[in-house]
Amino acid sequence: MAIKRLGTLLVEEALITEEQLQEALTAQKASGDQLGEALVKLGHISEESLYRFLAIQHGLEFHELNGDELSPTLVKIMPAAVAWKYRAIPVAQDDRSITLATCQPDELSLFYLPKELKLAPEIKARIVVSPSSQVISLLEKHFPKTASRQDGSITAIGEGSMKAATSSAPAGPDQAQVDLLAGVEQELLNPDDINLEILQEEKEADEQEEFDEGPIIKLCDYIIADAVRQRASDIHITPYEKEIVLRYRIDGSLIRFPAPPAKIRRHLATRFKILSKTMNIIERRLPQDGRIHVNVGAKTVDIRISTMPTRWGENIVMRVMDQSAGIPQLDDIGLEGDQLDHFKRAVSQPYGMVFVTGPTASGKTTTLFSALQFVNTPAKNIVTVEDPVEFRLPHIIQIQVDTNAGRTFALVLRSFLRHDPNVMLVGETRDAETASIANKAALTGHLVLTSVHTNDAASTIMRLVDLGIEHVYVGSSVLAVSSQRLLRRICDKCKERITIPAKELARIGLKPEDVEGTEFFRGKGCDNCHKSGYRGRLGVFEVMPITTSIREVIFAKGNLAQLKAASREAGFKTIRDAAIIKWRKGFTTLEEVLGETYE
Repeated sequence: MAIKRLGTLLVEEALITEEQLQEALTAQKASGDQLGEALVKLGHISEESLYRFLAIQHGLEFHELNGDELSPTLVKIMPAAVAWKYRAIPVAQDDRSITLATCQPDELSLFYLPKELKLAPEIKARIVVSPSSQVISLLEKHFPKTASRQDGSITAIGEGSMKAATSSAPAGPDQAQVDLLAGVEQELLNPDDINLEILQEEKEADEQEEFDEGPIIKLCDYIIADAVRQRASDIHITPYEKEIVLRYRIDGSLIRFPAPPAKIRRHLATRFKILSKTMNIIERRLPQDGRIHVNVGAKTVDIRISTMPTRWGENIVMRVMDQSAGIPQLDDIGLEGDQLDHFKRAVSQPYGMVFVTGPTASGKTTTLFSALQFVNTPAKNIVTVEDPVEFRLPHIIQIQVDTNAGRTFALVLRSFLRHDPNVMLVGETRDAETASIANKAALTGHLVLTSVHTNDAASTIMRLVDLGIEHVYVGSSVLAVSSQRLLRRICDKCKERITIPAKELARIGLKPEDVEGTEFFRGKGCDNCHKSGYRGRLGVFEVMPITTSIREVIFAKGNLAQLKAASREAGFKTIRDAAIIKWRKGFTTLEEVLGETYE
């Protein structure tokens, strides 16, 4: 169902002519007014007729406010910031309902306005439409704009760029509907907090379908800004027949947030495609990928967006990469004791290969760039090939893969060898050609840092063999392999001491006397951690330097079990060992150790 522009609807209903609409649009651009206000000022339609029409269109009642006065009790119900944001005022209340009058009855306002009031579950919000002049008059009288701005109000829909609010944390992933705006604090962003650097391409969407893009633009801006403020790594927008499900991945877990009406699912996808600049807004039958660059306050954020056609519309997933977060020092990423020494020694060598492995979103890129930062000096020529470029470091040549232009990992690697590099970083070794060129580079005097998708450190050696590299070249070039996972960190705000039953200790091979004197903790769950008991994550690692004994197993074409046995004999810690150390130090829980690592 198309959401048509107000002007188009008024022309279709013969309330104004096409010429009057064009005149009002010209006046609107000059004055910055809303279209309805411009039409009223030009005398093309009376204010009462305009708002009666809007009430009918939205299935609401029209309500005159002439002579109405707001009681102090009603005024206290609505924060000034919310009143001005939605141009709404409370006009009546009883035991079961509250009546709200607004001159801004768009779909998103009607959806979010009741939620911002934090009404008791038994209280229903009844929304009516009133003329703008009457609503504004009462707003100025009972909700002074100066007070609203001091509190940090949000710009009203239709009054320019949206500003993102800090919402209270939802109750957790088991809660079906979380009030996204309940408990909105008065700590809001500045007018320029959200600066989406995009081309003005909205007209392309209008060629396919008419809709009022204003609220859609503000909602999409809000979703991005709110995800950044909630520390989300990913945004999932999933369409179903009768609803849209909005979820953020926070600290590795998906948490559901309230979403707008299902009827705008197509327009959400269109708007996010426009933000990406490169995605086709007309194509809805094929998967697409793109990038969005956005400033949220002082944060510079790159977003990778991917759309996938489903039964009820396009599923949208966005990876949020905060460029302003910075790169941690190698000492601070979570490597324990000897692990840190082995890894530093490997990346300090003049040539060879260092691999970082692990599943998607386990922090491999962060580890690689921490290593790159550790070895980065003006005396070294460092080049990287990535897909995409996630971090930026000074004095480093960084190249983005572009398969559409034929710029692949293998092609860039060949060119790198003619640019006299000391250190080469390959974002991911995906295929035999890339692995072969990287291996030859390591054997001819270059240090190569790269990632690969394997389950553990020892499996990486077998993966290289599977990609066609001879055992002798693997053993000669690989310096070390680090495998990693991310465990959720216990929330400091609700951390409490607990006792671990003996049967739980037995799951990791410990007895009560083995942990005597050790204190264990868990997160009780609070607003600071979305009721999950966790806030933030920490890395756990398995570092396998290629020692003489391990190299002999590789040269002898040993199997995976033999490689792991040689690693254990050398005394290297597994990921499970490293995770248990973090648990015993009180950083995480036994559930995280068992859920994210293997024996």
